[in-house]
Amino acid sequence: MKNFILFILLSFFALPLLAQQSGRLDGQVTDKANQPLEAATISIHRAADKKLVKITTSDKTGKFELENLADGDYSVTVSAVGFKASNNKVTVTGGKSSLPSLAIAMEADDKEMKGVTVTAKKPMVEVKADKTVVNVDAYISNAGASALEVLEKSPGVSVDRDGNISLKGKQGVIIMVDGKQTYLSGQDLANLLRNTPSNQLESVEIMTQPSAKYDAAGNSGIINIRTKKNKQTGFNGTLNLSYIQAKYPKSPNSININYRKNKVNLFAAVNYSYWEGFNDIKINRKFGVKGTEELAAVFDQSTYGHFKNKNLSSKVGMDYSIDKNTTIGFQVNGTYNPRNWNSSGTANIYDGQGQLDSSNVAFSINDDIWKNYGANINFRKLLDTTGREITADIDYLGYESNSKQSSFNYTYYHPGNTLEDSFLLKGHLPSEIRIISAKVDYSQRLGKQGRLEAGLKSSLVKTDNDAKFTNWDAGAKDWVIDSGRSNHFLYDENINAAYVNYSTQWKKWSLQTGLRLEHTHAKGRQLANNESFTRDYVQLFPTAFASYKLNDKNTFNLSYGRRIERPSYQDMNPFQYFLDQYTYRQGNPYLLPQLSQNIELSHNFKGSLNTSINYTVTTDVINDILKQIDSLKVTYQTKENLSKRRNIGLSISYNKPLTKWWSVSLFGNIFNNKFEGEVDGTTLDANMTAFMVNMNNQFKLPKGWGAEMSGFYRSKMQDGGLIISEPMYVVNFGFSKQVMKSKGTIKLNISDPFYIQQFRGYTKFGAIDTQIRSKWDNRRLGLSFTYRFGKTQNNGPAPRRRTGSAQDEQNRVGGGNQQ
Repeated sequence: MKNFILFILLSFFALPLLAQQSGRLDGQVTDKANQPLEAATISIHRAADKKLVKITTSDKTGKFELENLADGDYSVTVSAVGFKASNNKVTVTGGKSSLPSLAIAMEADDKEMKGVTVTAKKPMVEVKADKTVVNVDAYISNAGASALEVLEKSPGVSVDRDGNISLKGKQGVIIMVDGKQTYLSGQDLANLLRNTPSNQLESVEIMTQPSAKYDAAGNSGIINIRTKKNKQTGFNGTLNLSYIQAKYPKSPNSININYRKNKVNLFAAVNYSYWEGFNDIKINRKFGVKGTEELAAVFDQSTYGHFKNKNLSSKVGMDYSIDKNTTIGFQVNGTYNPRNWNSSGTANIYDGQGQLDSSNVAFSINDDIWKNYGANINFRKLLDTTGREITADIDYLGYESNSKQSSFNYTYYHPGNTLEDSFLLKGHLPSEIRIISAKVDYSQRLGKQGRLEAGLKSSLVKTDNDAKFTNWDAGAKDWVIDSGRSNHFLYDENINAAYVNYSTQWKKWSLQTGLRLEHTHAKGRQLANNESFTRDYVQLFPTAFASYKLNDKNTFNLSYGRRIERPSYQDMNPFQYFLDQYTYRQGNPYLLPQLSQNIELSHNFKGSLNTSINYTVTTDVINDILKQIDSLKVTYQTKENLSKRRNIGLSISYNKPLTKWWSVSLFGNIFNNKFEGEVDGTTLDANMTAFMVNMNNQFKLPKGWGAEMSGFYRSKMQDGGLIISEPMYVVNFGFSKQVMKSKGTIKLNISDPFYIQQFRGYTKFGAIDTQIRSKWDNRRLGLSFTYRFGKTQNNGPAPRRRTGSAQDEQNRVGGGNQQ
């Protein structure tokens, strides 16, 4: 009810201001085939003296806006590389424009760009009203990196030791690719991002307060990864080759091709990467005598892990313009990822007096073939010249994993180092996920300054996880079913959503309000014990955004949103994943969704200095929990709901060229997290203040050379309430050179040369006293080569972004832990 009242108050706040409208002009720039043109220049001059009044550029969809036009006559000129200029006249009277919306179809001018190659340098970071955009190619140190490492260097983003991603100190971020959910979460999402080379990425869009048009999922917001799409006509493409040498070799490679002519655009991409590395973990655990302060046992455990990945992925698709107002497209994609993880470890077990009692030697092997395939059909129709538009998407996605685990444990007792016990376990854990999702969106102008958006979405998810464990029976000399660990878990989920979003502008103000309704019906069943649950609930998610432009130098923004974070499918899977006999991870099928309310106030100064304050309260927090079985000396990690988390933070970013040859991007965030709840009957009331800093310096050197120095520092912070991570930091260097008449680029990346990026953390809560240290194959020397072939002038339209109907489910799948 409080949310609904706030939504109504913000809406009524706008009403008295609607009458204060001023002149505003917006529109869309396309080519003759009605494909949108990105980066077209729109300039408006006074008709009387030809003086320039406003200038802007079109976005990726070809759209643009010009605001705060005084009464008078104007001429509007639209220009784009490779096209003939377009001129239009407009009159503003009484704050109203004679042409509130322009639909401009540009005519190609092949003679204009004959023999000319145009290259442009994007800034590292762009701070916009509704999002922060990180341009991936602007970072030299991204050469040869993975998508996960690109995110780790992005402002406000942090990645923990398991690959979980948080934003401004808040967990629960949703990752999208080209507007579509990956339908993955946790370690499977991390594995996908680790196998996605950075040379396939164009930008990273960080949205802390998405509008009602987006799925309500994501406690801390949405990160949308934009992949590269070719914008040229004719046949062209990009070849990327990389080799990385660390302790083990790595090599991400890809080729993109595109053919665009008249009404047809064909595109395809193939990625192949080989990724080999290690992840070493040291764990020290202390077990006390229950009810006393005496020490019962100490585990000093070291595990050395080695992995190999071969990842082959591809996509192919087509866009076809049926007529100037109608476009239809399709895309199919697939991934084949065989991966192997093996580890060896020793746990020395001491008694309460510090005497060595026994040693456990463990060998674990995990062979898995992970497959993903998907198809998308999309449709776009312009209904008239006023900007009315309808779009639709249908998606089908499938994920398959065929994991085979082996964990062999041998216990040697001291003195004498005699083998007294063994624990041999094998597991076959096939997993399937099927997702069908469809959505339709409609938008139109409402009045002179307003825009109305509305849409519907429905998704159906089915998961099937069958775990079959066997133990070695020494007496029978055979493998027997382990009924205590074997299970078969089925989960079905249907989410239906509807939203409405309204935005308007007047003088120095702009306002956006929205409301999203989501109905969730879910059913889970464990066949081993015949336990089941059903959940059926409806939630409302209001959003509100207000912006005030004080002058050309200062803009203020205030936003509010209510969001939901549903548990990932993997986190609900009750199966166990072993590190050794005494350490494993286990899902929790009874997790509840967490709900959050977010308020953010920000100020932008001269487009380069941005300051924001955020406040978030989350209930039923989905949290990593460590649990112990004292009698077996076992510690395992699982997920549970805590009652509440409060986050308050202040962030500052600065992005600007300091000289003609030096550009800098800085980000700092200080925040406080407070957790409240109960874990295993013990009250949790913990809070900690932490901060993080990101830095990137780009240097433009003579003769096509470039250099970079970048890094980040994260202070001691609280990960999920129970785990305290020690400070983490890294420094990277990079060099680049334009070759082959700027058609080729060579980049050299030196990642973590001082080998200082490691994870160190601990948990001291209740009976749990654990210290963890982890390091991985992070010190690397990478060399990459990019070659752009085919037609080089940028005289074609920006391709359509296939947003898809997947706005929530794809971020929730799960599996594989590698670095």
